[in-house]
Amino acid sequence: MFFKKKYCPTCKKHDQLYRRLDVKERAVVEERHRGQTDLWRCTAEGCRWYQPWSHQRGGAKLPEDFKNPAPDAAGK
Repeated sequence: MFFKKKYCPTCKKHDQLYRRLDVKERAVVEERHRGQTDLWRCTAEGCRWYQPWSHQRGGAKLPEDFKNPAPDAAGK
């Protein structure tokens, strides 16, 4: 599931596409967001920003290992 039209403070752009965190990403943020189910992340290339859907200040960056790949690298 994806949603558009959210602002990403890392990309500094409006209308960014967001998707739910996957299992590995959720495991990394579990301690900070224990039991929270509405965590979404920006899908822009190189971005690591995630946040609860309706609370941008509750967000943060995922570790460097979770950087979104370039579009052509994602297919490899």
